[in-house]
Amino acid sequence: MNLVAHLDEIFLKGSNQKLFIARLIANLENFFPKVKIKRIAGGLWLENFQDEDLKRLALVPGVANFAQAFSSDLDIEKIIKTVLSCQWGAATTFRIKAERSDKRYSLSSLEIERVVGAEVNKIFGYKVNLKNPELTIHIDISSEQAIIFGNLIAGAGGLPVGMSGKVLCLLSGGIDSPVAAYQMMRRGAEIELIHFQNQTQVTQEVSQKIFDLATVLAQYQGDIRLHIVPFAKWQREIVINSPSDYRMLITRRLMLKIAANFSKKTKNLALVTGDSLGQVASQTLENIAAVYEVSDMLKLSPLIGANKSEIIRLARQIGTLEISNRPYEDCCSLFVSKHPQTRARLKKILALENNLNLSDLDKTEINSFYINFHGNIKVCEKI
Repeated sequence: MNLVAHLDEIFLKGSNQKLFIARLIANLENFFPKVKIKRIAGGLWLENFQDEDLKRLALVPGVANFAQAFSSDLDIEKIIKTVLSCQWGAATTFRIKAERSDKRYSLSSLEIERVVGAEVNKIFGYKVNLKNPELTIHIDISSEQAIIFGNLIAGAGGLPVGMSGKVLCLLSGGIDSPVAAYQMMRRGAEIELIHFQNQTQVTQEVSQKIFDLATVLAQYQGDIRLHIVPFAKWQREIVINSPSDYRMLITRRLMLKIAANFSKKTKNLALVTGDSLGQVASQTLENIAAVYEVSDMLKLSPLIGANKSEIIRLARQIGTLEISNRPYEDCCSLFVSKHPQTRARLKKILALENNLNLSDLDKTEINSFYINFHGNIKVCEKI
């Protein structure tokens, strides 16, 4: 089938539009190598698209919406013939919505709507409903052709991945962090992932869970680097030398510090977390501030104001929810206290950290992998 795809915020980019459009086309060509893509007035024309790829197209950042589409010569009789030859599916009410990017066309938008609408009503029997129709038939007139399409399917919106710099996302085995990573892709960021491995729970199933999450996220970026940090040494140090109510916060601080140091080598511009304000004890304002203080690197939390139900809905939509629900205790889960601190004092945390032997923290081993959206995994050289 052929599709018309419309662009989202790219139209706000002024003279830089061409750069954003070129990046989106490159991303789509990478995801769908058999599809031919060309620029048309108002969006993109995609030829030879497969039905099974529609769900994935709906999640590609930068695409506002899309629909199956048909092209016609500009002659009004040929436009009518094309509209009447389409299978529009079950509907009882309709409207025609005509737009002309070429205002020199012989008929006005209203005249096109009236002429074509009369024929659709006569042949299909649909009743006209201008306010809330079951079917909207769009006719876009350019200087070269008419593009005809029906109801639009919503896309992910936002910006094409790769236009907003590179960020390092902390990936746990839970629901929130993969969604946070996807939200950053929707804002045009290229993401890398870093996972801190709970080595008391290392099994093939646990490792596969993290790789599977990375593979799903790669479907919307094309490929992803996943960095895995063996955390056993620091787990033991924290358990032995810290009170239970502060262990979670100290653990998160060490993770951010390791990630920030690593980012200097990988040239990531920010750290991304799955924090949602007030969702758990470690995510009060006081605790988030105390954790983020460990590094002056920019931290981004795209889920900070999201409800859990919203996060779950998006996780289901992007395909990570079922994977996240597989049994797995990450490093933070190990340190959940019966009575955790909700208003931690930074002075107390710093004093407790002085009891830890962190002299080798900057030398923490990190194993890196290159993962593409087909699930192929390649070990990267040490960074």
